[in-house]
Formats: sequence, structure tokens, C-alpha cells
Amino acid sequence: MSVSLIISNPINKEESDFNIPISTERVFQEYWMPIIELLNLQWIKCFQSGIELEKEDLLSVLKELMEIKIWLVNDTNDIKEKQIIERVDNLIKELIELFENTRDNLKVYIG
Repeated sequence: MSVSLIISNPINKEESDFNIPISTERVFQEYWMPIIELLNLQWIKCFQSGIELEKEDLLSVLKELMEIKIWLVNDTNDIKEKQIIERVDNLIKELIELFENTRDNLKVYIG
């Protein structure tokens, strides 16, 4: 299984097919979760079991994603952590794009 972002209330085929991969379950458990626990992140922790997000959640989620990125940038030791930074950057970009450029009632599911 994997952790990915989908639109949870799609209104057309493009939204139904929308899927942004974030991490495999193994990588999320082995790399993401220790950082999440160390930084005591509340929103990102829910990615593993699944969480629905709305526009008003965006700033809180982006803040936590930036905390992960900053921690990884300061501690990057291996290629896997560099790949996670790329995934975090992409997720930040996609979330901003989705919530800024689509309909107001958009909901996304990450899990």
C-alpha cells in the first residue's frame, strides 16, 4: 500500500483520476513517522491512517510539511531522505495549487 493524495469529492473525471503519490507505507513508517513523532506533528501523523483536508486546513498542513522539510534538509544523510524532500516539495506545490485554483468546497484525502 501507499500514501497518496486524491480528491475526495470529485465532480468530474479529471478530479476522479487525480492522484499524487507521497510515500510507500514502508518508507512512511521507517522515515516519516520518526520525524513526525520527534517534531510532534499532528496533521501529518494522520496521513498514515488517512485524513480528509479542506481549504481551512491548508496553512496548518503546510506548516508541518515545512517542518519536516527543514528537519530533513538539516539532517539529510542518504538518498531516501533526499527523495522524501522532493515528495514533500511536490506535495506542498500540489496542495497550494489545488486549494488556490479550484472550487471552494474542494476536499482532498491523504492516506
